[in-house]
Amino acid sequence: MPIQKAAKCWLTLSFFFFVATVSAQIVDLETLGKGKVFKLGGGVSSNGVFYNSNHEQGRQPFTYFLQGNLNISFYQFSMPISYSYSNQGEQLNYNLPFNLNRLSLHPKYKWIQGHIGDIAMSFSPYTLNGHQFTGGGVELTPKGPWKVSAMAGRLLKATEFDGDEQTIPAFQRMGYGLKVGYEQERYSVGVIAFYAKDDINSIAGVPDEQGVTPKENLVLSLEGSYKVLENLQVNAAYATSGITQDLRADELKRGQGNLAGIFLNDRMSTQYFDAFRGGLDYSFDKSTLGIAYERIAPGYETLGAYFFNNDFENITLNTSTVLFDNKLNLTFNIGYQRDDLKNQKESSMNRTVGSLNATYNASEVLTLTGSYSNFTTFTNAKVNQFEIINDDNLLDDQYDVLDYKQLSQNANLNINYMLSKREDLQQNLNINYALADVSNAEDGIVRIGNASTFHNGNVSYTMGLPNRNMNVTSALNGTINTIGIEDSTTWGPTLNINNKFFDNTLNTNFGASYNTSNSGITKTNVTNIRASLSYVLKEKHNFHFNLIQLFKHHTTGNRSELTITFGHSYSF
Repeated sequence: MPIQKAAKCWLTLSFFFFVATVSAQIVDLETLGKGKVFKLGGGVSSNGVFYNSNHEQGRQPFTYFLQGNLNISFYQFSMPISYSYSNQGEQLNYNLPFNLNRLSLHPKYKWIQGHIGDIAMSFSPYTLNGHQFTGGGVELTPKGPWKVSAMAGRLLKATEFDGDEQTIPAFQRMGYGLKVGYEQERYSVGVIAFYAKDDINSIAGVPDEQGVTPKENLVLSLEGSYKVLENLQVNAAYATSGITQDLRADELKRGQGNLAGIFLNDRMSTQYFDAFRGGLDYSFDKSTLGIAYERIAPGYETLGAYFFNNDFENITLNTSTVLFDNKLNLTFNIGYQRDDLKNQKESSMNRTVGSLNATYNASEVLTLTGSYSNFTTFTNAKVNQFEIINDDNLLDDQYDVLDYKQLSQNANLNINYMLSKREDLQQNLNINYALADVSNAEDGIVRIGNASTFHNGNVSYTMGLPNRNMNVTSALNGTINTIGIEDSTTWGPTLNINNKFFDNTLNTNFGASYNTSNSGITKTNVTNIRASLSYVLKEKHNFHFNLIQLFKHHTTGNRSELTITFGHSYSF
């Protein structure tokens, strides 16, 4: 039996071993007679969305959502059931390799948690990380140091290519995973194995231009932490991934020296990558300090995640402290990142990131918050030196512009002042300002048109009448945006009224806003009217209705959009 099949069988047998453990524990009779015998609870909801516009938007005119969860418990055994169903996918004229509608069961007995149906689990960022699958999983968290998680199921369903550009063809992909952890007071260690493989015969075939090939992936990971002192802890994680990009490629006799290569059959299209993350956390008095390092090799990939960034190295430092009798909270972060770790790209990039967040509780009625962040990205082009030597154009200065730098700054200031807080009248004033600035520099020079600045200001006043269960909010919003050499402004008022009736069982809300935008070339006026109702019946039924009417007047024409959302939820 090939080693890769042995690894697959090992993971599968381990999974079913733990499922069998669940079954054995459920019949434990020691808990009979303790607590309430049978409980039934949960909730269901149904919602509909109606949309209409005088312009083609590509949205369905009516969409409904049915969701619910049911929890059945018998002594210490419980069976949560959840579902989500919608007609969003019914009108699609193309195929997808996953289910839009979901049904899942999550049986639990003491420290045994199961997952069955359309579910998602996460082991670590480098192995299995939130990928939906149809199958089963189990998490074992008994008293003691050992913790175990396992899964098995279909990651992608077989999807034939039908010629439609939007169709996502895929081979059927099965996945298996196991995570074993050992935790003590001062340290913890963990081992993770994840394996996925496509079925070559699950679909007839995919045109080469689609770039879809049958794949195989094995990821092994080690992680751990150690508390050096009571207030000092270090942690680290290492993962190695072996991925075969095309199972149809010829096999190789000699394996790679990678850890994953010990269990994976080598082919011409097999590649091996690794990832590492380490950190240190230190706390003292009312302050904390953290240092982290992360390195992801170029091309690192796992079939247990939908998307994965690779080819970068991160170094980050973060700290937080409290000053002035806990009135001032400060948080500071700074980091450095670079890519092109193997010097293979035509251009390399590195950037520094810094941010500062502060909250100052000046008094019971006045709170100030502010933040600032600075992103600086450097891009350096790599020029072939022979192209420079053989260049016969003495006036050609294209090689002089090699250094490209992007500067990005963001700042925010918020002032919240409580004008009054009486039983019959509450008043609040809020002022907010935000700045976003981006500029591109070549050889240290920011040329005209290579910068943009965004200013946003908001002033709002809220008046509350507790005796009438009413709140009234009025606000004025404004923005000034400069993109290149073009300026644009947007401003407008907003009014919102909220009122509750019948012992707070009926909640009503009405809002209206108007804003006008002027870019010097075009002018746009937008009127937005919003209304909502929600009613609670016998503390179990909740009925809600929402309406949004939008009128947009543009120099090129007028547009109107109506969105109505209504629904009902019931809890028991």
